[in-house]
Amino acid sequence: MITKTLFVLSTFTGFAADTTGLDPAKQYDGSAGDLSVETPALEHAGIRVDGVLDDAAWESAALLHSFTQYEPVEGATESQRTEVLVLVDRDAIFFGVRAYDDNTAGIRATMAERDEFDRSDDYVRFLLDTFDDQRKAYVFTVNPLGVQQDGIWNEGGGSAGRRGGHGPPIDDNPDFLWESDGEITEWGYQMEVRIPFKSLRFVETEVQSWGLQVIRKIQRTGFEESWAPITGNIANRLAQSGKLTGLRNLDPGLFMEINPVLTGTRFGEYDDAQGAFRREDPTGDFGMNFTYGVTSNLTMDATYNPDFSQVEADAGQIQVNERFNLYFEEKRPFFLEGTEIFGMPKQLVYTRSIANPVGGAKLTGKVGSLSVGYLGAIDEAFPDADGLRDPNVLVNIARVRRDVGGASTVGAVYTDRTAPTSGEFNRVVGGDVRLVMARRYTLTVLGAESRSRDADTLSTSVGRMWSARFEQAGRTFSFNAEIEDSQDGFDAGSGFFRRVGETQVQSRMSYNWFGRRGSLVEQVGPSLELQGYWDHDRFWSGGGLQEGQAQGGMRVSFRNNITVWGNHTLGGFTFLPEQYEGLFVEQGDGSLVAFRPDQSLFQGLRGTTLSLWLNNWERVRGNIRATWKEEPIFNGRVAVEPAKSFSADMSVNLFPTRALRMELGLRHTTLDRVRDGVRYSTATIPRMRAQYQFSRAFFVRGIVEYSSQERGDRLDPVLGFPLVWCDVSGCAPRVGANVHDIHLEALVSYEPSPGTVFYVGYSREMDDPEAFGFRDMRPTADGLFVKLSYRFRM
Repeated sequence: MITKTLFVLSTFTGFAADTTGLDPAKQYDGSAGDLSVETPALEHAGIRVDGVLDDAAWESAALLHSFTQYEPVEGATESQRTEVLVLVDRDAIFFGVRAYDDNTAGIRATMAERDEFDRSDDYVRFLLDTFDDQRKAYVFTVNPLGVQQDGIWNEGGGSAGRRGGHGPPIDDNPDFLWESDGEITEWGYQMEVRIPFKSLRFVETEVQSWGLQVIRKIQRTGFEESWAPITGNIANRLAQSGKLTGLRNLDPGLFMEINPVLTGTRFGEYDDAQGAFRREDPTGDFGMNFTYGVTSNLTMDATYNPDFSQVEADAGQIQVNERFNLYFEEKRPFFLEGTEIFGMPKQLVYTRSIANPVGGAKLTGKVGSLSVGYLGAIDEAFPDADGLRDPNVLVNIARVRRDVGGASTVGAVYTDRTAPTSGEFNRVVGGDVRLVMARRYTLTVLGAESRSRDADTLSTSVGRMWSARFEQAGRTFSFNAEIEDSQDGFDAGSGFFRRVGETQVQSRMSYNWFGRRGSLVEQVGPSLELQGYWDHDRFWSGGGLQEGQAQGGMRVSFRNNITVWGNHTLGGFTFLPEQYEGLFVEQGDGSLVAFRPDQSLFQGLRGTTLSLWLNNWERVRGNIRATWKEEPIFNGRVAVEPAKSFSADMSVNLFPTRALRMELGLRHTTLDRVRDGVRYSTATIPRMRAQYQFSRAFFVRGIVEYSSQERGDRLDPVLGFPLVWCDVSGCAPRVGANVHDIHLEALVSYEPSPGTVFYVGYSREMDDPEAFGFRDMRPTADGLFVKLSYRFRM
């Protein structure tokens, strides 16, 4: 029992563990490349997950130690000692962590909501590549208080699934059932983690190996350290993991989950005809989610009448001078689970195109080297102002992807949106290849064809698109170049493309210089980015550039998490005469003259952006960005006249206590006409979000957002006469619009585990006649929501 005594002593005192008393065969030095772990196994571990490493089973665990820093100084020794214990029993895999810290007062930990802390708190992250294919891994992240964050690491999948779209390629939307707890001690913090095999998918074989990586983030310094050393000179991060070997006879058993959902709602809306606010009678609804493990590596999900009422409202986006559709992240739970298979180099699958599903089903998983995914749904149309609905649409999406070699893949996708009663449809078929060469270079190619039928004319249109991207990974120098080309007729009905009918070329190169750890300047990174856009037909016939931009940037990171960005751009626009067909200038006598702009006004447009990120204070963190630039005033997708714009975006996170978190945001933009300096548009969107976490499961949240957006009339830039748009239905002036909306949202939620929840929510929309006047405001709509659900696992 000497080992046990030393172990408990190190846990409760603050002295480093005396590893000489442990079995040397079970110690794995990550910095020395000792990365193949023979996994200890017990029949029943009997570990109580309470965040205290005092259970006898930990004596049998393997010890992972000697981490290596990879940010900001690659290859440096760990700044704080980290020890990780790992073992398995018949039902689960267990991790124990001792994270030492010589400044325990600087440990950042909040009693946060699940999946909401990785940019604010210290954490330890576990990556489990259960198929050992170096392409996908489960991600389990725990802060010092045991709060959970989880998701899927999708190598080559970008960071689109991340909140804000930045960071490693982790889709943190999936939620798994697992246990964790932690506590801060006088020497640092410790934690325990239990992950049931039922929450994982893996191959069916008697003996197998899993990829394993453990990462520790120290927020106050920005240091990131890993057990298996990481270098930016290798494109595939999962290929740099260690291994859990000797995993035998893993069996998740019967895996089935049933998640019934009861909801109650009451809606109110302002009746313009009656001049009064009216509320509907309360209504109740029932929905059901079902998950079944077909095999240990295939999962089927189904939903009936899915409930999305708990989804937080999208943050306001400025829409006063937009040329293209805005993108909104998917937040609805059914569509988020297991959808990493549908990720592609271009978004041929965008599940928010399924706007009002009646029901749906999914099958996802991996068979050998083949990843497969199917999603089907019935999408019910929303009623129009007269209460009429378009026909329901049947949605089918199928995706396959095969592993090739060590890290490459080849795949195909098929999407179909069909309205059976009208004969309208949209179908897309596509294929993609991702080749990783010499571990450092990546070539990604995608091609797709769409075929669509219009319900009114029953005519069929066909369009094609393709893209290719080459990337060189590098710690100091990195480079990428990409081309995307699409025909006018290309229509991804189940996807999302901001621009079609164009050929786009872009490239970016960057260099990073790194200072020594602890130096005033830790990183300096100059970069150059080039972008060019052509009309598709003109590009292939040798026509000139339609839109281009060159951007030089600089990023400087200082000690203690202070980062400054800056860039300067030079760009220009050229618009084809046929793009202005239908746009006229209304003369003083009422006659209409075709509008044609002076193209020289849209050349040599300049812009400058400055940004500051502060993360060195414990209670206050945030960033601010300001941009000054010259840009066109747009009518739809074409330019009318040049303008000078200013925009500012500020976000501040406040942490008054470990349980209270506040987010203050402000977005502001102005657009002034160059010809006379008159303000064309202004938009200001302040937003406040406050959340108090009584426990890991119970919180209250409030959101207040004010959206003030004003846009003037679009005028001829020479004489100032009104612009008029004419089509087969007639002519209409391009008049401005003023909108001053207030959104209020409150939520009380108790969620002990994903899928098991009780909450009451209320939202209210109000109209302010004058920007920030706060007089004569009237409610336009409100809603009260109550939800009760329970996730049964068998």
